[in-house]
Amino acid sequence: MLSHRPQRAPVYRLTLLVLFALLLVNLFGLQIVKHGDFAQRSVENRQVRTRVRAPRGRILDRDGKVLADIVYVADITVPAGALGRGGQIAPDTTLARLIAWFDLPREETLTRLKRDRGRGQERLTVVPGASMPQIAAVEERRAQLRGARVEARTRRRYVHGPLLAHLIGYVGEVTQAEMDTARPPGVYAPGDLVGKAGVEAALETRLRGRAGTRIEEVNAAGRVVGRQTLWLDPVLSGEDVTLALSLAMQETLAAAMAGRPGAALALALPSGEVLAAYSSPTYDPNLFVGGISTGDWETLRDHPDRPLFNRLAQGTYPPGSPYKIVTSLCGLQVGAVAPTSAFQPCYGGYQFGGRFFRCWKKEGHGWVDHEQGLIRSCDTFYYQLGLRLDIDQLRRTALALHLGAPTGSPFRNESAGFIPSSDWYNRRFGKQGWTRGVMLNNAIGQGEILVTPLQMAMLTATVATSGKVERPHFLLDEQGNPPGPLPIAEAHLAWVRDTMTRVVEEGTGGAARVRGVRVAGKTGTAQNPHGEDHAWFICYAPAEAPAVAMAVMLENGGHGGAVAAPVARRWLAAWFAREAAADSLAAANVTLAVGPRRPA
Repeated sequence: MLSHRPQRAPVYRLTLLVLFALLLVNLFGLQIVKHGDFAQRSVENRQVRTRVRAPRGRILDRDGKVLADIVYVADITVPAGALGRGGQIAPDTTLARLIAWFDLPREETLTRLKRDRGRGQERLTVVPGASMPQIAAVEERRAQLRGARVEARTRRRYVHGPLLAHLIGYVGEVTQAEMDTARPPGVYAPGDLVGKAGVEAALETRLRGRAGTRIEEVNAAGRVVGRQTLWLDPVLSGEDVTLALSLAMQETLAAAMAGRPGAALALALPSGEVLAAYSSPTYDPNLFVGGISTGDWETLRDHPDRPLFNRLAQGTYPPGSPYKIVTSLCGLQVGAVAPTSAFQPCYGGYQFGGRFFRCWKKEGHGWVDHEQGLIRSCDTFYYQLGLRLDIDQLRRTALALHLGAPTGSPFRNESAGFIPSSDWYNRRFGKQGWTRGVMLNNAIGQGEILVTPLQMAMLTATVATSGKVERPHFLLDEQGNPPGPLPIAEAHLAWVRDTMTRVVEEGTGGAARVRGVRVAGKTGTAQNPHGEDHAWFICYAPAEAPAVAMAVMLENGGHGGAVAAPVARRWLAAWFAREAAADSLAAANVTLAVGPRRPA
């Protein structure tokens, strides 16, 4: 039998040659053709790209004191993949160990992590704001906690807590809707903080800064091993902003309010700078920074005094007797009354049709002219003046004095208040459904009229400066818009100013007197259909050269002259003492710079 080996040898050799050729082709492809691709993958396998949030800008008072800043805290995080698809975790994993070791509430933690992963976060924060013992535990047990990291981040801090809550506002985690509407697009990522209220929200674009991107070399366990960090995009810190208010004067105003529900603010004249603004009761905005707990939220939300409610710009109240300034100016402007005009004497009220409209003074004021009617705040005089006006004349004067419209403050949802018109009454009651009797209530600041404390401060400032005050602004460097002409004669404004000075010096505003400073003001006690009367006091000082204007409102406070005027007096006394001290210091500095005079 013949052997087949000689015939098989060429086949073997051919097969080996083919295999060798294929090996050469593959080696060429790997080392030459795909070299760049594999090199890039190698780099990506050992480098991590991280988005770094920008530190938020600080908020300062007019004297440079810090009101809001940032502090650095450490979070313990894990990759998003550490959480199972159904939001569960396997035993003896990194996430399970962290929850057990730190005694974290399991279901609450897993729910939060599942939410964060659903929002696209690549790393999940297991322990926000970790303590030093927790950080040390993670660092010491890295071999058992594969993928866990301790990551530093900035946290917003409100240095004075409740003192400035309604003015500064607070930050919170950005929502999907906010990310979708942000400009420029992509400026926010899940987990970023964004201003939610007050100055934080109004100045978000200045305060937020711009996030950066860095690349770091890591090992298989995720630990950074590279010596140098590469920044693709640098971090740009947020801009510091300086408010017009004084921290010291804010503290004085809060102390004068003494926790009573209400609002008060003071404006510099004629700049319109807000020197102090306080809404009471208040809350601690630090509660919102890391995500407010359910218990804290329910406590704030359900509190009967509504601490979250910004009474400065969102609270609307009947203005009461301070509105008599509007009525007087309207009457003078249309010629319905003169400074010396007098009507029927006040015997405790005024009979109109089948109803007796009472004056606040039950025994009556007797005979009063226009001047005494305003000084003594006689309702009976203003009932009769109101009947000589029409509702639209009164409304036009109110609008000219900055009532019935938002002031342009940084507060979201600032209320416009309400000043009724004849069209409004016609729509609500029908043309035959209301009478001139509404003018009696409107003339004394009651009825359907509603204003905010911020608007009442603007009313006061407008009268004090003959309309030359700029709109209220909260930033020290804000450029105001020159106000338009006031459609009220200067002689009428001067008469009202003189009478407001006499209100404090000899009338119902005596509790606002300040030693060495002439104060002009108007008290008010506004009827409240939901409880006790609201107390009002508006004022400016010095009367002869107005530098500041104030509005004080205490909910259910009673008589404005008894409870609201002392709040203004305490603040004004502190402000003018501060100004006198500053003047003395400036004079002393000039003397030191120039030196004593030599005798001739």
